[in-house]
Order: sequence, then structure tokens, then C-alpha cells
Amino acid sequence: MKKLIAKNKEELIEKIKNCGFEDEIYINLELDRDIAIALLEHCEPKKIFIPKSKYARSSKKVIKALKGVDVEVIPIKAKTGRPTNIDKIIKKYLDKKPKEISEITGINIKTVEYHYYKLRKMKEKKEKKDNH
Repeated sequence: MKKLIAKNKEELIEKIKNCGFEDEIYINLELDRDIAIALLEHCEPKKIFIPKSKYARSSKKVIKALKGVDVEVIPIKAKTGRPTNIDKIIKKYLDKKPKEISEITGINIKTVEYHYYKLRKMKEKKEKKDNH
């Protein structure tokens, strides 16, 4: 799947023009007539993925028209927030207490506690699943 992420409609259309043919495309903006036309002309996708929030604001006529030419528009839950690698850092120290991890890594204690207990819970679920 090709991801086309842009800040505005004009930037997205420029990226669409340069994307080449793709069966599956993710766009991060509302789907409107101009974007749909650019996608059909330049990419010929079979599936267009779009965040649920943007899908709700997209033109229903355009979505229906795309369906008419066998292009499926699929709303998906978009990942939000800043990506971090804190989970990876804390995973190395799961044998220690959160306060020790905080002192070693310099990460705020509340942040360490959040990730620590989340990772421990995931680890316990995995172990329980493996034992069955």
C-alpha cells in the first residue's frame, strides 16, 4: 500500500501525480472530486484507505461514484500522536522496578509506569496464551 500524506489538497494532488500505478492507496485528507479524479487518472487504485474522521467528511457522491468504477473506499482508524520508542527502551528493563528504570533512562517516572505496566500486562497475556 502506498501512503500519500499531505498538509493540503494541492500538495496531495501533486503527490498523486507522481505516485505511479498502485492497487492500494492511503490518503490522509478528505476525499473530494478533484482528489478522486487525480487518483483515477494517475494511480488507478482498487482500494483507497482514508481515516474514519476524514471519511465522515468526504463527499458521499464521490464515494458512490468510485464504487461505481470498482474502487472501494475504506475508512480505517488512523494512528495518532507522536511515535516513540519508549516501549523498546523499557522492555529492556522489565526485570527492574519503574523507579529504577526512570533513574537509569532519564524518562519521567509516570511515563515509565504507564509503559511498564502496559508491557507487563501484554507479557502476562502472551505467557497465558502460550501455556494453553
